[in-house]
Amino acid sequence: MQVPYRWLKDYIDPGMSARELADLLTLSGIEVGSVERFGAELPGVVVGLVKKVEQHPGRSNLTLVEVDIGEAVLNVVCGASNFKAGDKVPFAKPGSILPGDRLINETKLYGALSSGMLCSAHELGLELGAEDEILILDEQAPLGAPVDRLLDLDEEILHLELTPNRSDCLGLIGVAFEVAALTGANVVFPPCEPVERGRNLKDFFQVKVEDTELCPRYTARAIEDLVIAKSPLWMQLRLLKAGIRPISNVVDVTNYVMWEYGQPLHAFDLDLLAAGEIIVRRARADEELITLDGVKRKLDHEVLIIADSSKAVGLAGVMGGKNTEITAATRAVLIEAAAFNPKNIRRTARCFTLPSEASQRFEKGVNHETVLQAQNRAAYLIGELTDGKVLNGLIDINSSAIKPWTIQLRPSRVNKILGTDIAEEEIMAILQRLGLQLELENEDQLVVTVPLRRPDLLIEEDLVEEIVRLHGYDRVPTTLPHGELIENRESLSERLKSLIRDLLVSCGFYECITYSFINPDILSRLRIAEDDRRMLLIPVQNPFSEEQAAMRTTLLPGLLKAAQHNISYRELNMQLFELGAVYTPRELPIENLPEETERLTLLVSGFVPEPSWVTPSRRADFYEIKGALEVIFKRMQVEGITYIDRAEPFTHPTRSAQLLLDGLKIGFIGELHPDVAADFALSQPVTLAEIELDPLFRKANLVPRVVALPRYPAANRDLAVVVSKEISASELEEAIWGAGGKLLSAVRLFDLYEGKQVPAGKRSLAYSLIFRREEGTLTEAEISEILKKIEEALFKFGATLRG
Repeated sequence: MQVPYRWLKDYIDPGMSARELADLLTLSGIEVGSVERFGAELPGVVVGLVKKVEQHPGRSNLTLVEVDIGEAVLNVVCGASNFKAGDKVPFAKPGSILPGDRLINETKLYGALSSGMLCSAHELGLELGAEDEILILDEQAPLGAPVDRLLDLDEEILHLELTPNRSDCLGLIGVAFEVAALTGANVVFPPCEPVERGRNLKDFFQVKVEDTELCPRYTARAIEDLVIAKSPLWMQLRLLKAGIRPISNVVDVTNYVMWEYGQPLHAFDLDLLAAGEIIVRRARADEELITLDGVKRKLDHEVLIIADSSKAVGLAGVMGGKNTEITAATRAVLIEAAAFNPKNIRRTARCFTLPSEASQRFEKGVNHETVLQAQNRAAYLIGELTDGKVLNGLIDINSSAIKPWTIQLRPSRVNKILGTDIAEEEIMAILQRLGLQLELENEDQLVVTVPLRRPDLLIEEDLVEEIVRLHGYDRVPTTLPHGELIENRESLSERLKSLIRDLLVSCGFYECITYSFINPDILSRLRIAEDDRRMLLIPVQNPFSEEQAAMRTTLLPGLLKAAQHNISYRELNMQLFELGAVYTPRELPIENLPEETERLTLLVSGFVPEPSWVTPSRRADFYEIKGALEVIFKRMQVEGITYIDRAEPFTHPTRSAQLLLDGLKIGFIGELHPDVAADFALSQPVTLAEIELDPLFRKANLVPRVVALPRYPAANRDLAVVVSKEISASELEEAIWGAGGKLLSAVRLFDLYEGKQVPAGKRSLAYSLIFRREEGTLTEAEISEILKKIEEALFKFGATLRG
């Protein structure tokens, strides 16, 4: 927001320089990014009066001009033709320097002496008019006066870097209110009551607002018998200082008033509006509009438009239409001042890539009370500058329900929050300088009424912030924070999850973090049955895409996509895991929060470790994941884990197992079914596991268990038995432990053999047994007796000793 300092002084006198005001505003929280001089110094450029204009005798495109500059009458040669005798113009005397270090000297042009130069606005560094047009000054300009002072080129511009919540400062009058709160000076409002004449607007024109939610207020005024021309030079210069390009008197007035009040306006050619009607409505499907920039826009139902009885004439709050543009032929205009829905304007501006000063203000929200003030101010100025006739009557469709609101403020809380000791009288004085109305409800309770121009003040803390920034941040005493120190430790579940991460990383796994949303179709591709709890999905109301349409009930889709991505890029060796939550609804449609449970999912594929000439590799399979899980179970001291031969709908029927904890299922391990793998474009075997963590956490014990080193030697024995394939190794191991008693300290399966030397339907399992006694060395007789009991236990399974 650019604030020309002298323009601001039309509404308030701060009683200080522009740079002092910039410092004051910055200290109060309204940051001034920079203060810059508007134009360059123009030494030697003065006001000159054109006395005579004659044709150059040698060149038809040049004229000889006699110019009176007060101290002398000089002759110059000029190529421009837009001036006449009696005009006052900028005159650069010989020796003067123009922007760009252009030195003006006395010279001869085609035989005629030129003692200086008549200047265009561009030659003075001003973007006004055409480059070959001489700038015509006000007829009251004193002869010989320095042009840079006459045009206020030395005016300083404050560049405000406003935060999004301070839309009230997007107009000079809003900035004036801020300065008034800081300095105590009074705000002066510009004249804004037009003199009405002629017929009544309501007799021949009407406005309909079909969607009052998107347009809560719409006002219209008409001005007839006007002439479109350039704005007065003072207005053009002020707009340039605000960063706005002057166009014509009517359009310039709408921009000028927007910069005053922060209220955007738009002017329509009244004669081009069909049937004397404005309709504020949503666009129809495939409706089109050519906007002022000449681009044809295809509209949709979400776009709010301004239309007449037959066509769209503007994108509400964003840009007008080419079909009602103000041109040199315009003789009557309709002025629009309205309040539009901020979200809708933001969507429209983004959709068509049309950011503007107007849309910026509507997006942040305009003051519904200011709409009428800005409308009247624009009508007043157009009437004054164009000699037009402001018609009687004003159309004001106002369905706005926004009214001033109240906030309860406790002065004692102000000081408690700030750590200050501001007197209640000063608190009240600050709030009154802000234009807030106060009512004392009780000894420590103020009722503060907030005007509509301050939409950022909503709660008590907002008022506290206003008080401290006007009181002065630099006046807040420095104090050390104090309070009760509360010990903050990770919960047991967080510590266990950290442990799992560390253990899996040490096993060579990499952690993945995937989206909590999935495509519901992916569960069908995993062949999960409709009655499976994993098919109870919570839909997302506004998903980014179909790929994120529901909350996940399993972590598998995320890791499968990661594997698919890796394989497509020829990264074939993977050890991945994810720790995350899944979401199961208690009922559908959702009325209560869903169940949120923690899961651990692992995926391996390819070879581990990475192939190397030093270290042999093996294919990552079922046992890679099983080994990693058993590392976790052992470290967490969880016992009672068993495996049963059972497949999931999406796993290989003979290479899968379910995990049970104390007889209850907590997860599975399995190779992905080849058909499912093909559906996911996985060109190599992939093995998965998913484990519920809550049952594990309930049995976990993080306290390390220390065992003393043995004092006596152990005895090792190997035992190989031939059993039916139907009998699992875990059943035999359990029988060995049961028969071995306290003297058996370790059992390890070290060989499995199926082949010609073993009968069909059977296999050989070889175990390494370690025996130890804490009180002394075991004798051979004692070991033999234990081995006999173990053999008898195994014979009950139909086992025979091998060898």
